Amino acid sequence: MSRIKDDLICEIIRVSQTNLLGRKQSTEGNSGGEEGVLEWIKNNAANYRESFKVSLDAFSARELGDILSKLTGTGKDLNQVLEGCTWTPIEAKPSH
Repeated sequence: MSRIKDDLICEIIRVSQTNLLGRKQSTEGNSGGEEGVLEWIKNNAANYRESFKVSLDAFSARELGDILSKLTGTGKDLNQVLEGCTWTPIEAKPSH
């Protein structure tokens, strides 16, 4: 994996987790929002990163840039962005 692609994947995962945890904290409100976020990080953050690293590796650097743009501009997390994904990762496209 190229350094640029690796950096994009790390940033995508960071922004996605930030968006996800921001929503989680706001939905839980002042009563335990921070504790809920810390609990999620403790139990899920490593698996979240590893799972998405594998999934995102199939995308080209250009596609990863598009994904990062969608995450940054919408406040969505990766599950939401990839669910609505209209393109196929470059390695998954059939060759002719």
